This record gives sequence, structure tokens and C-alpha cells, in this order.
Amino acid sequence: MESVQIDEGKCACEPDECDTFQFMAKELQMNVLHPGGFQGTELLAERSGISGNMTILDAGCGSGSGSIFLARRYGCRVVGIDIDQSSLVKAHEMARRKGVLDRVTFRLADISDPPFQDRTFDGAIFQAALIFTEKRKTLHVVHSKIRPGGFVGVIELAWKSPPTDLVVKRVRNALCAAAINTEQHSDWIKLLGQTGFDVVHAELRDIEFNFGGMLENEGALSTLRIALKCAFNKSAKIKTGEVTKLFKETREYLGYGIYVGRKVDDRGAAEHQDS
Repeated sequence: MESVQIDEGKCACEPDECDTFQFMAKELQMNVLHPGGFQGTELLAERSGISGNMTILDAGCGSGSGSIFLARRYGCRVVGIDIDQSSLVKAHEMARRKGVLDRVTFRLADISDPPFQDRTFDGAIFQAALIFTEKRKTLHVVHSKIRPGGFVGVIELAWKSPPTDLVVKRVRNALCAAAINTEQHSDWIKLLGQTGFDVVHAELRDIEFNFGGMLENEGALSTLRIALKCAFNKSAKIKTGEVTKLFKETREYLGYGIYVGRKVDDRGAAEHQDS
């Protein structure tokens, strides 16, 4: 097998040029960016036991689609935070249109340093957001913001099996920043355990990136707009085709995981950190 040397600390290209999440958010203007879409969010919520009497932190909420989905489906209160002001403006407007401003709020904040008192939330979720941070540090900080017995729910890209060097290089060329911090399935589980959470659910799923899934998540009008852009914008068409092909051809290795961890007490968290 051909050996490929890859710098573990750097992307294989400039993030602004190849980061798929930026492409989907800024070029295609998609609202649902995390793997699994609303189906994944629903599975995460069910596995986490989200209910109407809870207050949830949506860390890295982006345009707010996940926060709004949870508030409408489960009746819970959600506080979404993100570092992108333009996304939060979009999120607030969407929440207003959906009639959930009484249950959803958005704040400009870094998910690695959320500006809330300890034990504020019944749970926290990350959907394709944790991988853009120092994961261990972020999980430790968020652990302190969750009440005893609360949960953390995570949806992130995950390696199903150890990838070859060529697969890693190809995925990193396409997904850039997202791929650099992707963990193997077992390592996501281990990471949650090391940051004070008892993992109560973990599953691997395949990634589906196609217009059928887009229709379900984005709605008919938005999907039509995206399809027209891909039809008449050559660069958008090429990039969308590349991403679709990538997920199909790396299906053996790359998927996404749904993970739920229950918070142990604060002394337990310290013991996890010291171990």
C-alpha cells in the first residue's frame, strides 16, 4: 500500500477554499449542516431523553435549525450559541417566523468558553461543532455548565474503521478542518468518558448527501434554489459533485456517530480528568 505522509496539525489546503461546511453554509446557504440532518437530531434527542421541562444548550448552533427543531418538537427551552454573528441573525429571524422566540434564544459566544453559570443546563448538544474546537477542553467546560444527572449529546463525523493514508488525504482535501479533528468511533466514546460523562448510547451511521435528504431537511423551495444554483453555477456543481462522490467512495471508512453521555458528579469529573 502506498504510504502518504500527512501533517497532522495542518489542513491539506486553505480552509476558506475547501471547507465543506463553509461551502454549504455560505455558497449553498443550507440551514442543516450536520450529518444525519433532522433525523439525526431527532435520534439524538430521543436517546438523550429531551422533554419539555428542560433547558438545553445548543453549542455551535449555526443558523439555529437544530435549536428550533428541538423547541418545536419537544417543547423545551434552548439557548443557542455561535461565534458567527451573521448566522445568529439568520437564526433569530427563523425562530421568529417559526413562532418559538418564547423558547429559543441565541447568543454570540465561543462554545469553548460559554458565558453561563455552572449547572445552568439540563443538557448540551454538539452537532458538527465539537470537531472545530479543542475537544477535550470544550467538553470539560461544558460539563461544568450541565446540572448533575444531565447529558451531553454529540453528532460528529467518525471513522468507522482505521482509514488508509490515501483515504485520509482525500477526505482532508475535501473536508479540510472538519476532517482534521475526526475521531474513530471508539475514540469519541473514550473522549466522553475522559471528560466526566458516562456514555449511555453510541451508534455509527452512514452519511447520505443527496438532494433527497436535502429536500427533507431544507424544504422544497430551498432545495429548488440549491438545485438551480448547482445547475447554473459551475463551481457549485463541481463542488457538490465532489462531496457526493467522496461520501459514496469512502463509505467503508467514514460515517457519523451519535453519542450520549450522562454527567457524573463534579468529583467524578475531576477523577476522570486526573486518570
